[in-house]
Amino acid sequence: MRKTKEEIIQAYRERLILPEFPKEEIKFSTKNGLEVANYYERVVIGDRGPYIEFSKSMMIRGSMYVPKEQKWRIYSDKCYYIELRTNIDFVKIYLQKKEVDYADYKIRCLYISPFDLTSNIYPELIRSK
Repeated sequence: MRKTKEEIIQAYRERLILPEFPKEEIKFSTKNGLEVANYYERVVIGDRGPYIEFSKSMMIRGSMYVPKEQKWRIYSDKCYYIELRTNIDFVKIYLQKKEVDYADYKIRCLYISPFDLTSNIYPELIRSK
C-alpha cells in the first residue's frame, strides 16, 4: 500500500535532527568541509523529501557555481529552478524560480538536501532509514 503525502512528510519529520525552524546560530558545510551557508530559514518537507531553505544573504559567496550545461535555466521561462553546484562535492543547490505544487518552496530562496550537508552543531542533519 502506497503512503499518502502526509505519511511521507511525517516520516521525514520524525527523522530530522536539524530543527525545522532555527533555534541557534548554525553554519553549514559539505561533507568535505566546504562552508556553504551561515544560518537557515527553515526545513521544507514535501513529496520529494526535506530541503533546507536559505536566503541568498545566508549563502557564502564563492562556494558555488552554475554548471555550464545548466546555464540555460537562468534564461528559461519554463524551468522552476536554477541549478547550482558546490565547488567541492558538487552538491546540488536549487535556486527557486517558480512555485511548485509538491512543496512550499519560496521564489528566490535556495534549497539543499539535509542528506548532503553537515553543520557545526549537528554532524548529521537527518537520520538514515
